[in-house]
Amino acid sequence: MKINNNIQALNSYRNLYQNQSATSKNLEKLSSGLRINRAADDAAGLAISEKMRSQIRGLKMAERNALDGISLMQTSEGAMQEVHTMLQRMRELAVQAANDTNTEYDRDQIQKEIDQLKLEIDDISEKTEFNTRKLLNGFSAVLTTHDGTNPINLVGYPTVTDANLKSGEYQVKVSEAKPAYNVVQPSAGLGSANPPTDIRFTDEPPNATDEMKLGEYTIRVRDVNTTNQDAEIEILDPDGLSIGSKVVNIGTHASAGDTDVAGITIDTTNIVSAGTVKVKMEAEAKIELLDNSTGTPVAIKAERSLTSVNGLFKHGGVEYQFLTNINNETLDFTITNNALSFQIGPNTKQNVMIDIPRMDVVTLGIEEISVLSNADANRAIFSLDQAINKVSSARSKLGAVQNRMEHTINNLQVTHENLTASESRIRDADMALEMTEFTRNNILNQSATAMLAQANQLPQGVLQLLQ
Repeated sequence: MKINNNIQALNSYRNLYQNQSATSKNLEKLSSGLRINRAADDAAGLAISEKMRSQIRGLKMAERNALDGISLMQTSEGAMQEVHTMLQRMRELAVQAANDTNTEYDRDQIQKEIDQLKLEIDDISEKTEFNTRKLLNGFSAVLTTHDGTNPINLVGYPTVTDANLKSGEYQVKVSEAKPAYNVVQPSAGLGSANPPTDIRFTDEPPNATDEMKLGEYTIRVRDVNTTNQDAEIEILDPDGLSIGSKVVNIGTHASAGDTDVAGITIDTTNIVSAGTVKVKMEAEAKIELLDNSTGTPVAIKAERSLTSVNGLFKHGGVEYQFLTNINNETLDFTITNNALSFQIGPNTKQNVMIDIPRMDVVTLGIEEISVLSNADANRAIFSLDQAINKVSSARSKLGAVQNRMEHTINNLQVTHENLTASESRIRDADMALEMTEFTRNNILNQSATAMLAQANQLPQGVLQLLQ
């Protein structure tokens, strides 16, 4: 028998300590609801779940960002809707003024309303704001400029369609330009072959000197006289405007053959009757987009062979509209990107760029419209049609992005839900399991305490030997 070291008591105490420690952890998990309260509980699980928590909180904030972005776009689109309404009213007034039942005085009164509407469009462009940020004055647009000395004959400036292109100096290289013809509607004996052999630009790309628009032309053949073998041909350009008409000889007439009408050569020997011919008169070219910010052009979009659509080439997030005298040379231009960035993801660079064009009368091309004469009023109708199309295009783009953002929000919500479930499986305590273990450990604590009391009584047996 020994009294200096009570091994049984030490054993009971060690088990009691372990049971109390386990019970303490049970109580901590039951009171916090978490399986991991400190790194020691599950070091790997803590690291994984903390990354998940970052993603979860980021997803929730990204959802709010997307909702705010939709609100901003709705504000912009609402202002554009009012611009649309005013443009429609101005067009209505232009149609009214085009009627010669109006006197000069009448047209002057109509012009006054148009002038006021133009002022209001400019006001909307300058004053539309969201959270003090101006939206329609060009501060949120992607702008392009060039110095005007470039050899390529552009219609206006290059238009940026990819708002992710950075501000800087760019260069577009155009090579191997050639005409591309396609008959949409043959008639009157013309356009029976496709591509047509009897219709072409008189001055063809790439070395044309005439500045003819590319796009779909309408050729009207009228007043066909088979006895005299002549007819009248009228040409409508891609905008639907008449650019000229001419009486020509047709069929087997000695003077029939290749005849220039308003810049388009037609083989009049093929004409057999009246009719309307529609021909897409485009250009093919190789287009390459280069970054010229450092002075040494670096290709950022590989060279591609493209066919224009209404004179428009789309490549590398930029649109270029050319006339027939498209040269095999290089165009330098500058991009100033003021597009808005909406952070719609939890991580870096998970954003969407939104550009909102300027909506003043200069940008819409209606600054100088007048209805003070029949001719002016008709020109105003055409200009207003173009302006309405510009606003429609901008509103359609915003509407499409809003729909995209709605899908983004749905995806963020689903991802947030699933990631929260994953984090919960790692971090949250199973309350039923913890309660079961707590009950077990609590009983073991009571049992260990009783056994420790018994073990502490064992050395007292030595007293019996001392009597």
